[in-house]
Parts: sequence; structure tokens; C-alpha cells
Amino acid sequence: MAAVSLTTCLFGLLALLLTCAGLLFVAFVLYLHYQHCKYAHIPAVPCKGWKGFFFGHSSLMMEYRERNLTLSDAIVDMIQQYGPVIHVFFFFAPLIFVVDPDFVKEILCTDTHPKPYAVYRIFIKIFGTRFLGSGLVSELNPEAHAQKRALLSPAFHRKYLQGLMGQFNAGADLLIEKLSPKADGKTEVVMLDELDRTTLDIIAKVAFGMDLNITLDDSSPFKEAVSMCFQGGDKESKNPWLVFSPLPAARKYRKEVRKCINFLRDTGRRCIEERLRAMEKQDDVPNDILTYILKEIDCFKGEKAIDQEGLIDEFVTLFIAGQETTANLLSFTLVELGHHPEVLHRLKTEVDAVVGDKDFLEYTDISKFKYMMQVLKETLRLWPPVAGTSRELACDLMVKGYKLPKGTVVLLSSYAMARMDEFFHDPLQFDPDRFNASDDRPQYAYFPFSLGSRNCIGQQFALIEARVLLAKLLHKFNFELVPGQGHSVLAEITMKPKGRCRNYITIRE
Repeated sequence: MAAVSLTTCLFGLLALLLTCAGLLFVAFVLYLHYQHCKYAHIPAVPCKGWKGFFFGHSSLMMEYRERNLTLSDAIVDMIQQYGPVIHVFFFFAPLIFVVDPDFVKEILCTDTHPKPYAVYRIFIKIFGTRFLGSGLVSELNPEAHAQKRALLSPAFHRKYLQGLMGQFNAGADLLIEKLSPKADGKTEVVMLDELDRTTLDIIAKVAFGMDLNITLDDSSPFKEAVSMCFQGGDKESKNPWLVFSPLPAARKYRKEVRKCINFLRDTGRRCIEERLRAMEKQDDVPNDILTYILKEIDCFKGEKAIDQEGLIDEFVTLFIAGQETTANLLSFTLVELGHHPEVLHRLKTEVDAVVGDKDFLEYTDISKFKYMMQVLKETLRLWPPVAGTSRELACDLMVKGYKLPKGTVVLLSSYAMARMDEFFHDPLQFDPDRFNASDDRPQYAYFPFSLGSRNCIGQQFALIEARVLLAKLLHKFNFELVPGQGHSVLAEITMKPKGRCRNYITIRE
């Protein structure tokens, strides 16, 4: 009788579990049906069959990846086919893409609509490990972000940037020293990697007073750590199941990424603690961004104070954002110059006129690179290192006759808008002259650094650094792209040339 009773209980428990699982599945199906109905009035590539119902457009995204195209390329194709407002389901998560300058202004130039957790979670944590945490890029609360922005903004003021010219020049000179032995016209030089190291060195020095010597050290763990963090975040966003996969390869990969994150955060922790001890002893400390922050805020007191982990968030944010986008921008620029010798010739003429026989570029020289600025702006138009931005709607909105419900995640793509005929004439043509003084492009169709209160705080830093590095490199070397490099893009959170900007280099006579 006891055995029969136990068997009955087990069957009862199994029946209960199956019933609960069935009810959860039915609830999930009803939720998906509701989501599909909620956005059915907005154009989209049809999701066919049960796979489309459960997995949305994920199979379509896989097709683009197999063709070595990015999500941004997929969005451009869909917008050209279905119109300026489309919806896409990533598995069961709906996203709306809009290409409309007036809507861009309405969304980005107010603080009404916050950044969405669904998109920025991979900046906050990667594989469950704190990455940028609540840093300036990943802080979702508008009030908290405004407080941090106000704290950091003076450190990126023009007066402070003028004092960084020595570090920008020194970084360029060190890169030239490293490249000169390779300038035989036969050795392949992967310029993206070289620029990555140089910009890491520069941001480490000017922001945190750290002499990492990454430029001359190809085996430095810092570059590998930054690369692994971006790759890990990208893989988690594209394959959410990787977070839970029990497979040995997945577990090993997660461990490697977490190790790299902890390496960067531990570096930040040591740097902050050493600086605080030096300040307490009233020792001489570098006049850098870290010192400025620590002097301006009592980081361990007060209800709204930034604690040590919060300071580490800002360290990692500045360390990564301060190098990745500049290196990618310069790499894309060299690729375009390699494909457009007439632009390169005109740019070299300007560089030679400004630099002449100078060994040191002054801050006043930067404004003389007018054509170079047009070249950089045009590169940012076609190849923005950050393809776009996103917001979660705080209220219902109308755009182009479509009602977007409150809570919708909307993605605004500078990359996509740059490829629309209605905003830019002959949009796929690399033409720096479209950014001359008489340029009449639509406002809010161009936002490679975003817009409004959440625009890139370091954009002037990046553009000054880019001009110094590019001017000194072009004044010293001739660059010739290794054959076979087109315009393919590698998207690992940020966008970079897939061929990594491989060049043959010779010294100019």
C-alpha cells in the first residue's frame, strides 16, 4: 500500500508540474500574440509560420550575418523596402526603427525618454559581471545621469583640452617611432591594432596618469582585455542563450570575458586607491581627469555620492570609450583615403601647409585643418563607430502616421539615415565637400555623437586627438591599402573595418 501511495503521489506531482508548464506555455503564447497584434499596424518583413511567431526576425538577422552584413545593413534594406518606420522582433522583443529628422529631434533633444535597459544591459553587465555598471554611458536614470554629467563636463572643457596637446603629440610621435622600421612598403601593418594601442596609451595618461606603454608592447593585456569585453558583450546580445549554456566551450568563454572585465576594474580600483592615498598625504598628483573628479566629489559620503564601485564604473567607461571610437574613426578614415587618392592628395597638401617643419602641433594649429575636419565628418557619416542610439518611449507618440505605444524601444540609426537619398545627395559616395560651409543637409539627420544631454561628452577630445594623430601620420608616411579590403564592417558593439585597415607604409621624402 505504501508503494502504491508513493507512486500515486509521484504521478500527481508530475501531473501538477506538466499542468503548470502547460499554463506557462499558454500564457507565453498569449503574450506573444498580444505583442504581435500590438505592433501589427507598423510595417515589417513578414514573420512566417511558427518560427516567425516564436523567434521573430532572428532567422533574417542570421542570413545577414552569414553574408557578412551587420544589423545596421539589414535595417537599411528593410527601411528602403518598407518605409521610414518599421518594427523588428528579436525573438519576442519588439524594436522600432525610425528614420526621420524631426523624430530624432523630438526623442534625443529632450530628457523625456530614457535609455532602455533591454539595449544597455550589455554595458551594465556582461555574463552577469559588472562591466560599466552605472557609468556615464550606461546610467539609465536621467536625474543620476545629469548629476554625473555635470561633474565630468568641466574636465572636457576647451581650456582643459588645450593642456592635452603635449600628450596627443607624444602619442603620435611614439606611434611614428614604432611604425618607422616597418615602413619598407612590403610589411603589412594592421593600423586598427596600432591605433587601438596608441589611443589606449593616450587616454590612460591624460585621464588617469597611467604610463601603460601599450604602443610599443604588442603583448600588453590591456588591449586584449578591451577587445574581449566588446566581443563578449556583442556575443551575449546576439545569442542570449550563451549566458546559460552548460557546454564547456561556452563556460570557458564566459570565464575568459569575466576575467578581462575584472582585470580592467581591478586596475581602476588600484588607480583610484593610490590616487586617494597620495591626495591624503598631500603629495604631488597629476592634473588629470581622475584628480579633477576626486577633488570635486566626496565619493564616500552623502546620500547621492558616488561610491568606489561607481568611480570604477567611470574609470572603465572613460578608459574604453576614450579609445575605441577614436581608433575606429581613424581606421575608417585611412580606408576611405586609400580608396580615394584625390581626397588623400588634397588632405596631404593641407597637412603639409599646416605642419611644415614643426615637431609639435599647437592647439591653435588644430583649427587650420579645415579640409581634414570635412574628411573626418564624412567618415563619421558613412562609418560611425557607434551606429545609433535608442530610447524607451515614456508616452504614446505619433510618427509618420503610426502610433508608437508607451514603453516601446525605438532605435535611431545615424548609419541608416546617412544612406537615405532624401537626406544626403548620392549618399554612398564619399564626398568630404558635402560638409563645407554651404552644406544644406537636413538638421538632425547626422548625429554620430548622438544629440541632446546624452551626446558624447568626449567628442571634442576625440576630434582633437584624431586630427593630431592623422596629421602627424600623413606628414610622415605614405599609406597604401593592402589589396582586397573593401568596405566590410565588423560590428562588435562598435563598428570597425573588417579588414582591420591593413596597409603598406613608406616614409615620405
